[in-house]
Amino acid sequence: MKRTLLTLSALILSVMLGGCTSASDMTTATQQPTSTATVTASPDANTVLPGTTNGMDGMAGDNGTDGTLPSSTVIPESTGVTSMDKARRAIEQIEDELERLSEVEDAEVVIAGNKAAVGLTFDDQYRAGLDERLRKIVKERIDGVISGISTVAITADEGVTAAIESLGNRLDTMSDMTTLQSDLDAIIKKIQGMNA
Repeated sequence: MKRTLLTLSALILSVMLGGCTSASDMTTATQQPTSTATVTASPDANTVLPGTTNGMDGMAGDNGTDGTLPSSTVIPESTGVTSMDKARRAIEQIEDELERLSEVEDAEVVIAGNKAAVGLTFDDQYRAGLDERLRKIVKERIDGVISGISTVAITADEGVTAAIESLGNRLDTMSDMTTLQSDLDAIIKKIQGMNA
């Protein structure tokens, strides 16, 4: 019985090591492994494990820590938006971040590729409007969620904000990044034209 279990164990090991064809191969494989292979499943570049930096910000291990962050920390996505799923996730996170600002009552965001359009509705108490300080804060909040966004068009215009919201609502029915990018480009051009 022990010999049968040993032979079965050797057979399983030999299959894992690349397949042995005879009993002597099995004996050699079990007695003298020539190399070992370690198979590790690691997350792809778009996977972020909860509570870790996943090496994306260079902190893991560089500052004497294990890279563990508080669970409330938002971990930036990788560069730009290349899929509809990633766009949906980034938009939701950015809107949440912007709505935490005391100046902002509501935020509408659409993001695709390396571009973003942001429509803001201000809190009734806020009177300064869309100034450079607030523009900088919005860009920082976006960068905190996803890196590589080079164009950020921000507006407080109700009509354009409604267009951003409408495009955001259509994301669930869109499957093509090209259409999203085209519609986003039109909104950004409109915002840029208003600011010219």
